Amino acid sequence: MSKNLDHEYDEYLKGRESQIVQAIPRFLEALEKTAFRYGRFTIPAFYKAHFLTPKQEHLLKRATSTLTQVIRTACRLYFEEAHLAHVFHMSPEAADLIRIDPGYSEPVVFARFDALLEGESLKLIEFNCEAPAGSGYADQLEDVLFKEDSLQDFWKQYHLKASARAEAVLDALLSTYEEFGGLETPQIAIIDWRHVRTLPEFEYLKTFFESRGYKTVIADPRELKYRGGKLYHKNFCVNLIYRRAIFDEIVERIDEVQDMIKAYRDRAVCMVNPLRSRLAATKAILSILTNPEYDHFFTENENKLKRDHIPWTRRLLDAEDFYGRKKIYLIDFLKDEKDTLVLKPSASSGGRDVVIGSQTPDSDWNAAIDRALKGDWVIQEFVNVPIMTVPQVVNNRLDFAYKRYNFNIMMAAGKYSGSFVRLSDESMINVAKGGGLIPSLASDHVPERFES
Repeated sequence: MSKNLDHEYDEYLKGRESQIVQAIPRFLEALEKTAFRYGRFTIPAFYKAHFLTPKQEHLLKRATSTLTQVIRTACRLYFEEAHLAHVFHMSPEAADLIRIDPGYSEPVVFARFDALLEGESLKLIEFNCEAPAGSGYADQLEDVLFKEDSLQDFWKQYHLKASARAEAVLDALLSTYEEFGGLETPQIAIIDWRHVRTLPEFEYLKTFFESRGYKTVIADPRELKYRGGKLYHKNFCVNLIYRRAIFDEIVERIDEVQDMIKAYRDRAVCMVNPLRSRLAATKAILSILTNPEYDHFFTENENKLKRDHIPWTRRLLDAEDFYGRKKIYLIDFLKDEKDTLVLKPSASSGGRDVVIGSQTPDSDWNAAIDRALKGDWVIQEFVNVPIMTVPQVVNNRLDFAYKRYNFNIMMAAGKYSGSFVRLSDESMINVAKGGGLIPSLASDHVPERFES
């Protein structure tokens, strides 16, 4: 096994210990002055990036390009294969919103594929295809890291590349708006509920969009008014919505956002992601993608990619069918295979209610099974969460802590647009639960990490 860049970075820091011990606190202070916050709190960060080898970057681009087509097909099945509609578990109100034609072709423009990447093993455990966060956060942290004097020699030696994730977001918004038929320079509204904790990221993106010449507001969807065939936030005419409000919350508050919905239905505004992206956001879609019964809807190459990169997943209701409609067999399976399984609500976000069998006492696991059998939940094959080192200062000395991490792939208009890593002491990793974040950087000159 040859050297790897992660190890090279740690050794680089050790060789400059006195300099790095002083640099780390200054770096953290610099972050305090940015919009790298979740609510009022600065997101935990580390004086390090995750490093991609050229081979890994090629794998990511190839796999995600094919997966975009897979997701497109899976969304189409909802409209074309009536017998599969139940998998998506939509209320009549939700189904009505999903049927609205957004005025352009793609059911998903922005996505974050949440994955586990170790060597050349890539497992995609969830598709966040609704209102994915992270591009603005990762760009800010990357920008601060790239300006660090202590790290300049390392960045140059390995030709590490910045990703410009926010640029990809804007480009995707504009290309979608063009397909929609927008003729004038769009005025953009970043839409989410008042007081959401990702507001600092919106502020960063607003500043970025305006630096490129596009007037932008941040608005609560309840504040939008539809009059004279146009959608307004106060006196600001909105042509293009960058939607960050979650679909299920829009459904819950449907009576309060009727002006926005009417404008969307009338194609008076271009909304990205479209509301129908909710089809791809449900974890139950993996139940279609990993079930051989549905392979005939996909190409041979797509089926191979699904088998290689998506862990076995089933809706519990489908799993019950798999066990001959005998619930007792399913319950026995869930109990017997506890250490190899994860239970998740189909529509949850932020890691809420996810239960990892191997890390859960039997009594709690059994309670989770009872809860899951009464709702819309999925069961998924557990994939081991990899570990990496991060530098820290302890008693004025350079030290390294071990963190579990997941790998987050940003997609914009069907193209890979950069990535970042979330870290935690726990296997359940999420910024909302206090997890940290670092950017992932690629290089054309990195020795292969896992070459034999």
